[in-house]
Amino acid sequence: MIRRIAFVAALSLAGAAPALAQTAPAPAAEAPAKPKFSIDVTMADLTADPQARVVVGAFFERRRIAAGQPPMTPEETASISEMIAGLTPRQLAEFPQANLDDAALAALDAALAAIPATPPTQ
Repeated sequence: MIRRIAFVAALSLAGAAPALAQTAPAPAAEAPAKPKFSIDVTMADLTADPQARVVVGAFFERRRIAAGQPPMTPEETASISEMIAGLTPRQLAEFPQANLDDAALAALDAALAAIPATPPTQ
């Protein structure tokens, strides 16, 4: 009798296995990939990447023009680049001379996040 109950239980579990597999929840979707760049990356790291350098350069050039500031000489650019290399754009925003408000930081962050990740070289 006990063997028969065990046999029936085994058959019923075997029959239920496909049904259980069908009703199991799907695995959670992968989290969206973290952007390669953001406003929390240092200026040195941003300018070291060719794509990020173009985005940052164009962004600050538009900000300079909008503020009515004259173009900087190559020497001024090099000097400022050296001074701010260890700072992130978010940290730069703390200085009024940077002309970065919350809206500007959000726009720069979105532009940086849009840079595609570089595929690994083989």
